[in-house]
Amino acid sequence: MASVGLARRQPRRSGFARFFADQRKWVPYFFVAPFFVTFFIFTAYPMLRAVAMGFQELAGFGNQWDWVGVANFEEALTDRFVGVALRNVIYYTLGSLVTQMPAAFLVALLLTSPRLRARGFFRTLFFIPAVLPGVTMAVVGIWLFSESRGFVNALWLALGGTERIKWGMLPGHILPMLLTVAFWRYVGYHTVYLIAGMSAIEPSVLEAATVDGANSWQRAWYIVLPLLRPIFAYICIVAAAGSLVTFEVPYLMISGSGGGPAGQGWFFIPYIARMAFDQFRMGYATAIGWLVFLLSIAVTIFQLRLFGFGEAR
Repeated sequence: MASVGLARRQPRRSGFARFFADQRKWVPYFFVAPFFVTFFIFTAYPMLRAVAMGFQELAGFGNQWDWVGVANFEEALTDRFVGVALRNVIYYTLGSLVTQMPAAFLVALLLTSPRLRARGFFRTLFFIPAVLPGVTMAVVGIWLFSESRGFVNALWLALGGTERIKWGMLPGHILPMLLTVAFWRYVGYHTVYLIAGMSAIEPSVLEAATVDGANSWQRAWYIVLPLLRPIFAYICIVAAAGSLVTFEVPYLMISGSGGGPAGQGWFFIPYIARMAFDQFRMGYATAIGWLVFLLSIAVTIFQLRLFGFGEAR
């Protein structure tokens, strides 16, 4: 009885103390804590700070910020070069999808053919440009379109051209240059996803079509292509989002010289970098960045609706 009374007289521990007394309760939080700490430091705080920066402008070269309200956003919506960047992104996205998607589909059909030998070697060969840094691709693109020693001009002259083309000196040459480099860089990247989708198709489906008399092109058009719709949707969404934030190649080939000929070579991220680090307009650059962010969300939602994802069937 004395021991029972002694136990009753012991103070009751708080819930906080009981929580830490059981390691099974707090140890999991200890292991996930580094993620949340780094997330708040490097993601959440910069995003919250960027929201405020969009409504401010840096005063001089100090750390003094002036509140300007929505003036940055109003200026961005009427900025001529923001409109140029939007136009270039639209043309660049559409041009990339129109040229790269059919080529990637044909290459994927070729690289999944059972008649092809050394398929692993050819798959690696096509995928190598996708893993090269953007700076490397830009340097190669500059060499390809060099007026004096570029391969494109050499090919042009060999085919009967009369004079060398001054690539990069005319607005009409900007997108063909960038689309050529993008085609070389991303066809292999898209091909990998299409090969994965083709490998997941049940072989019995294709065998049944063969028994019914369908040839190779009919199987590819009426069976393989419709079954790859989710893969094409993913590629389109990623390509559109990537076009909005493309930086290295257009900056080094075009925008690094001040936006290219007549300022017609601007893309969003190079122009944001110029406003932020050349003109020291951090608030204005942040406002443009938020507009690009909202545009990316709108484009993604539009593409999801276009491909029918999220709809009841």
